[in-house]
Amino acid sequence: MSVFWLEPTKRDVMGYKLTNVAAGVKVPQGYPLKVNDADKTAVVCKYIQIVAVASDKKTLTVRKNSLALASEKYAKTGSDNTGTLSTISSITYGEEYDTIVLSAANNVIAAGDVMVHSSAAGTIVNAPNRVAAEYAKVDALDATISACHNGIVLKNIVNYPGEYLNETTFPGSSLLVGCPLVMFITQ
Repeated sequence: MSVFWLEPTKRDVMGYKLTNVAAGVKVPQGYPLKVNDADKTAVVCKYIQIVAVASDKKTLTVRKNSLALASEKYAKTGSDNTGTLSTISSITYGEEYDTIVLSAANNVIAAGDVMVHSSAAGTIVNAPNRVAAEYAKVDALDATISACHNGIVLKNIVNYPGEYLNETTFPGSSLLVGCPLVMFITQ
């Protein structure tokens, strides 16, 4: 399902060079980005949607397109990160879902949880201020992505972590934490 339809005037006029993804990575439309307008660079703001947790509490079945990498740390969203910070040991890419193996068991996470890319201190690595305007495949010649600064995104399709959303500035609304012109609705 399409994340949104975007009017051309709501899109940033230039592409941003992605700095934290490797060649061959496919960034889906609507993926959260943190852009730096000064040097025209961007990083993807990574998160993992857990579909199932194996009995060993280390092996996770996750939705595709997390863009997570081995050795990165993730914490359960909506928590104070106590006991939820985990390091990814390995990733296996599948047709429908990906499988992530953590370096140690995590007894706090469960199916349906979302984990966000976090630092060793348990804070979010990157908070988004744009979303990917269209699907982008990064290759050796082209590592740029188009972003939007204004639009409406289907919240139940992208399933962003709570830390990426601002729901307090305007009660009853859900906005991107770094850009209040990107609104999230459930359809």
